[in-house]
Amino acid sequence: MIASKTSFRKKVLWIIGFALLLPNLGSAQMVDFPDIDSVEVVRDAADLRTEVDRPDRDVVDTVLAFTNLAQTDARVSCVAFAANGETVGSVRINVPANSLRFMLASDFSHSRDFIGHARCRTGLRLLGTSVLLAPGAITDLSVRQVRRPGLTIFPVIGTY
Repeated sequence: MIASKTSFRKKVLWIIGFALLLPNLGSAQMVDFPDIDSVEVVRDAADLRTEVDRPDRDVVDTVLAFTNLAQTDARVSCVAFAANGETVGSVRINVPANSLRFMLASDFSHSRDFIGHARCRTGLRLLGTSVLLAPGAITDLSVRQVRRPGLTIFPVIGTY
């Protein structure tokens, strides 16, 4: 039990340390995402509840959630990048009006381990939230909303 907590703490510290090494995303501009196959994901608030309440969690994964405050549906397109800057994968979701949808970091990598960041094209009325799900712990992670171009940046995401 103590070794498990120590191992988890080391992983969390590693993720935080990695976040400090990421390039400065403060000046991020709209980017042209590379042409890669994109995965369509459909998960709503009920699925999020199931994901968060899972009692036998043995995998660390990051939730990237979007809340649509608009009266019309919105489309989100995200690309994840590994620590070395290589593209991990692309995920798309449709967020109905006044609703919530989410994706997982493991959706980008097809459940392969990685730690990196994600950039998402969003509408102006979409709010992003990021949560790290780990054995015995759930914690929020930072998200940067760039309103003008409709870009949401998740500086640290990962699954392992």
